[in-house]
Amino acid sequence: MIPILSRDQMRAYDAQAINDGQVPGVVLMENAGRGAAEIIAAELETQAAGGGPVVVLSGRGNNGGDGFVVARQLAARGLTAEVWLIGERDRVAGDARLNLEAWLGLGGKITYVDEDLAPLGKALDTATLAVDGIFGTGLDRPVKGRYHDIIKLLNRAPCPRVALDIPSGLDADTGQVLGTAVRADLTVTFGRHKLGLLQARDQVGILRLVGLGIPDEHLVETVGHTARVIEGQHVLATLGKRAANTHKYRSGNVLVIAGSAGKTGAALLSAHGALRCGGGMATIGSWPEAIDALAGRVEEIMTARLERSALDETVDQALTKRKAVAIGPGLGLDDDARRLTERVVLGWKGPVVVDADAISHFAGRPETLQKAPGPRVLTPHSGELGRLLGSSSTAVEADRYAAAREAADRTGQTVVLKGPGSIVASDAGKRIAVCDIGSALLATAGSGDVLTGVIAALLCNSPAHEAACAGVYLHALAADCWHEAIGADRGMLAGEIAESLPLAIASLSDR
Repeated sequence: MIPILSRDQMRAYDAQAINDGQVPGVVLMENAGRGAAEIIAAELETQAAGGGPVVVLSGRGNNGGDGFVVARQLAARGLTAEVWLIGERDRVAGDARLNLEAWLGLGGKITYVDEDLAPLGKALDTATLAVDGIFGTGLDRPVKGRYHDIIKLLNRAPCPRVALDIPSGLDADTGQVLGTAVRADLTVTFGRHKLGLLQARDQVGILRLVGLGIPDEHLVETVGHTARVIEGQHVLATLGKRAANTHKYRSGNVLVIAGSAGKTGAALLSAHGALRCGGGMATIGSWPEAIDALAGRVEEIMTARLERSALDETVDQALTKRKAVAIGPGLGLDDDARRLTERVVLGWKGPVVVDADAISHFAGRPETLQKAPGPRVLTPHSGELGRLLGSSSTAVEADRYAAAREAADRTGQTVVLKGPGSIVASDAGKRIAVCDIGSALLATAGSGDVLTGVIAALLCNSPAHEAACAGVYLHALAADCWHEAIGADRGMLAGEIAESLPLAIASLSDR
């Protein structure tokens, strides 16, 4: 999987390349800017001819230096680039200063952004494209004053926006907006992915990675990485090739403990997710009233009645010969549901996916899950994780990586923090993976229920971390496949995610 670096790791990466690798910083800046210019030039070729210039907004630091290189490289391709400098020329230093002087020495001009932003606004109104080189990854405080106004102006511009390395105003570690941030249509990042980019899709837009022209595996090994991007080939390896002589029990026998009066749909979606992901058998275990409501709605799925008056006996019977369990969707929060949840999550030795109401039963006491006798995969959204940790969804969203790490550490289990850029954390938070595919199509009722079943099916034959990564990726890929087939950016139902899973699996070898 692809390494993702923190702000400090990326600084160390650059320092290692310059100091130990003996690659001058100006060479790294040149390679970064040239790579970005190639992508921008290709992007302009796809646009209708507008005739306006490319407006490059540069700050005084190295991100501005990247902008100067981009302007020069675009000009070398016969494109018109205008450089607007925020700050004084004399305060541009180091490698950025070398590239500013190169731009000027080859006939380029700069326009200074002063207190009156009207001239910049007019330039942006007629621009074919705007390039953001204002701040780099080092920003760690809120954007204020003139910079705040400039970014707001840039975001109002009618032209597309391309951010260099990271959208200015975005925290490189968390993806949080620091007061305000550029809303990019395309972000070209350099060297390696940064953590925050995978948690801020609305600000980042399309994400492209440009190498710095150096072999860097040793660098990454030296400075370390904080997370990895899940790749299709990794998921394909997790799935493996199915043997010709396999049978339904070997493929995966999943018990879905879910549903209650009025909430049987959640159980059905989880069970369908398990089957469509390759599970050989799925059984819904639920309360008698839920099982009665399911009569006539199930064909490939079996059912098992869980009696409140004989809970231990009926649960143990339902668990017999199962390879994995999914528990929680629509189950309820009453005392019987709590007894059932604790019986399974804290008592059964096999692997369990813990979702929705089952997570809520452990609110404020995540350490209890360390007592589980088998692997557990928790699949909370930010609200559920906030309750589990005794905090809030706001606190979770402020730093999703930190929240996922904390949850994995305190529970001793694998945790999937759902949402755009879903995070999988395990090994007490030391092992983190991020899903960089999927779309807003997944924001539909029942989507998480399908994911619960998918991961449960994969748990039948894979370790918890690998099953969680593969499940998150396939779930997102199914939505992308639906979009490719239908073309709409809304209207997908959760059941259609499940139905698209075989297509997603089939497409893995092409990605």
